[in-house]
Amino acid sequence: MDDVSLIERGFEEFPATVAILDRHGDIVYTNRAWRTFADENGYAGDPDSTGVNYLNVCDAARESDEIAGVVADGIRAVLRGDRDCFTAEYPCHSPAVYRWFSLRVVPIDTPRHGEFALVIHLDITDRRLAELQVNEKNEHLAALVGGLASELKAHLASATESAERLVSVDGDDAAALFESLSRIESLVEWGIDVAEQSSTLDLAPVGFREHVAQAWAVASLDGANDATYRVVGDGSLLADTHLFGLLLVALLTNCFERNALPGPPSSVVVGTTADGFYVDDDGPRPSSEERAATAPTPNQLLGVDYDSLHLSTARRIADLHGWQLDVADSELGGARFEVRGVVWK
Repeated sequence: MDDVSLIERGFEEFPATVAILDRHGDIVYTNRAWRTFADENGYAGDPDSTGVNYLNVCDAARESDEIAGVVADGIRAVLRGDRDCFTAEYPCHSPAVYRWFSLRVVPIDTPRHGEFALVIHLDITDRRLAELQVNEKNEHLAALVGGLASELKAHLASATESAERLVSVDGDDAAALFESLSRIESLVEWGIDVAEQSSTLDLAPVGFREHVAQAWAVASLDGANDATYRVVGDGSLLADTHLFGLLLVALLTNCFERNALPGPPSSVVVGTTADGFYVDDDGPRPSSEERAATAPTPNQLLGVDYDSLHLSTARRIADLHGWQLDVADSELGGARFEVRGVVWK
């Protein structure tokens, strides 16, 4: 096998799309990956593209696609010898697939045939999707901190009012103030931990019953209307300790709020399943808003937004762990909020 055929064979087998341009910008060679991509994406001309002026195609798209003009200018700079390399990243989405590519252009100087430009398109979709997922997790964490800040303001206002009344009266107000300040302390600790979280959660075995008891104590400070609860099942699951506690508090607080109407004390059951856990109450059936808050939204590439503060908090924490939060009718007559996808240890 001579050197020329070896080089050609190498380009043919190279998994990225490759084109070689002459000094005018005309395509003089494309590899198999280039031709396959053209075939699979409905290219109207010859998939080989030989003879097509790459620069003219980019120039024609300048007005509608800013990156096309940048690419044309970068290739011209390489062909003139003004640059040793030109790189750019760009989206290339189809109606059914999200894709991103990295473009790299380097000069080829041949003694016999003159100067050319080697143009390589590398598929970087996996990397870009990973970056988007990291960004989404950071947005989720920021949203959690925002939710905590809103709740802190409400409890701080309550504590301030109680403190003002204690100037002249002592007794029950003192207990109310203590409970509010205890709640604020818990939220501050969680908020700091959440704000300092990296995009990768620190997963560890977490005791289920222990954290349910702690979450009930915190959530019931808001007023549980003498509600009672029962825990069914036990075990350790892989989770971020602080975020898991916040998820339980959010679900239990949501149960208290949806059962806040006058009537007998509400009953809550917290239990485990083969791949998760649930919170059942005996209040009203799930509302359309609650069902919508836990339903996936197909209009966004990654993630969804939610209206309910507590369900928003719970859903975002579930998302960060790769879990699924669903709502259904409870056997107690109310609503069941179930988390699936949990890894039990």
